Amino acid sequence: MILESQVKVDVLSALFAGTFGEFWDCQDDGCDCIYQRIGMWTNPYLAETLEVRMCCIWADLYKQYPQFVRVTPAYKDGNKREWVTEPTEWSGESDMPKSLWYRQLSRQQNRSVEDIRVEYAEKDELRPRGKPKREPMPLFVRVEGEWVAINLR
Repeated sequence: MILESQVKVDVLSALFAGTFGEFWDCQDDGCDCIYQRIGMWTNPYLAETLEVRMCCIWADLYKQYPQFVRVTPAYKDGNKREWVTEPTEWSGESDMPKSLWYRQLSRQQNRSVEDIRVEYAEKDELRPRGKPKREPMPLFVRVEGEWVAINLR
């Protein structure tokens, strides 16, 4: 369907005025799914973008087909090749996203994400903060026969 010129202008104005809201993000905390997954496909040849909250669709499918769903209360650490049953402490360089923090608390306290969100919405000072990056190791390159250390910052 090709849009008339004025309709195109109206649609774009609505987009930029925030009528449609922000594009969804897997850390936007826009739903209660534990694993937030957003699919986004955009096509310039169609002048169209499709966003799908895959997590919400999957959650409904899980309810319809519980015989095909298995949740293991542990994380398989591929590096150590062992199962870990406790949520890992935050080790990111930036602050832990609220959406992930709410879900971690939900798991730790065996409560719903919705309950956690309500209780911790005003307790941001408790959210895990980023850990400073370690000093970078220099990159050594050979320049005119000599090895020179370069810090990439």
